[in-house]
Amino acid sequence: MKAAGAALWLMAACVLAAGCTNDAADKAPASQRPATPSAEQSSPQARPSPVPSVHSEGRTRVLEYGDLTVRATPEKSGVRTEIQVANTNERKATYSVQISIADGKGWTAHNRFWLQDVPPGKSGRDDAVIGSADMGPVPQVPKIYVDEFTPLVDRK
Repeated sequence: MKAAGAALWLMAACVLAAGCTNDAADKAPASQRPATPSAEQSSPQARPSPVPSVHSEGRTRVLEYGDLTVRATPEKSGVRTEIQVANTNERKATYSVQISIADGKGWTAHNRFWLQDVPPGKSGRDDAVIGSADMGPVPQVPKIYVDEFTPLVDRK
């Protein structure tokens, strides 16, 4: 059962690595695909794979994918990126999430978020400005990619 759960998470991660946009031409390069989860990670219960949803809320692009929500808002100095992960496990969990923001024309920036010890039934949140104006014009319609989403569930 653990192997099946790990396989489902790996399949979901591969779907996410392809980029969650409505434009197939904006797929993330193969180098951004996640590594296979290690044996030390505990697998969450097998659940059906969620379907990614991308929409706009004003200037903010929002990606919803299962327990993960990513908001990307263009600012003068970069793209303010906020993540939220709901812990649906029965034990506390830590999440490693790597996000890429791109414009589809060459501007791409990355950030890794660590949400530590999120209690069961609660959500972990974090935010950061990704990229900078030094990289060129900040994307006004940012494309969101989830390069890695790794939950580490407590075994105790």
